[in-house]
Amino acid sequence: MKLDAIFQNVRSEFSHLWQFKARGQSLEIITPFTTSSHKFVSVFLTERDGGYIISDGGWIDLGIYDNIFSLEEDAFQKLLFYYLEVYQIKEVTGKDGKKHFYKKTEKPASVPSIVFDLATFISNIISSSEVEFSDVAEKETKSRFKKLANNYIQSIVPNDKIEWGAPLGERRDIRFNAIYQKTNTKLILINYITGSTLSYFTSSIARANIYSEMADESYMKDYIEKKIILIDTDANGYQQDRSDSLLLHTMTHNKSSSVKWSEKEKLSALLQN
Repeated sequence: MKLDAIFQNVRSEFSHLWQFKARGQSLEIITPFTTSSHKFVSVFLTERDGGYIISDGGWIDLGIYDNIFSLEEDAFQKLLFYYLEVYQIKEVTGKDGKKHFYKKTEKPASVPSIVFDLATFISNIISSSEVEFSDVAEKETKSRFKKLANNYIQSIVPNDKIEWGAPLGERRDIRFNAIYQKTNTKLILINYITGSTLSYFTSSIARANIYSEMADESYMKDYIEKKIILIDTDANGYQQDRSDSLLLHTMTHNKSSSVKWSEKEKLSALLQN
């Protein structure tokens, strides 16, 4: 069944408010769902290997809906996990380095309900991303360091070997700022430590500590070659006399290596050796 015929089936299931547009080998379905940023939600239908994939096209992570998609906020992460489970949606990192959320089916008749699920998911996630979970200074601190760290890591190792903000295997509740797939059987896990205040900085350490422990107890533990914490020494929350003792505990307890941003060139040796 051709994609435009499937779309007509989608439209007949719902209403004529639904529109579509050809996008290369995919069909953009423009839904009447809106986001809190006053954008209409689009989903993308692609026929592949005898089945059908319905995805967000990477638009959530790209910020197409005038949103900020960040997994740094614990509260937002919990909401994301909840919606992923409710709607049984999967995620993958595309060639563009952005997250794509999708569902797939081999049954054309199932496409309308999946389109509806994905559109609802997108609307909910965008609305959730608009919520202020922390103060502005903290958001700016995390955003600044994430951009700096991501760009630096991209200059060291191939981008197609890196997953950003990625879960560890099927464990969506264990996420790292970056996972470097060094080989088919060797992973390097990287967490960023930053914070606009000492309290936020300490919370960032605790979070990295918990994720490291969970990784060591996961079924992926045999694939983990190294765990690295990258420390934002420029953050207002970094207070060397108080922060370093906590970081030392994390490194010792979880067998992690640490790299201070002021000595970021050391990260290259850790990733490449």
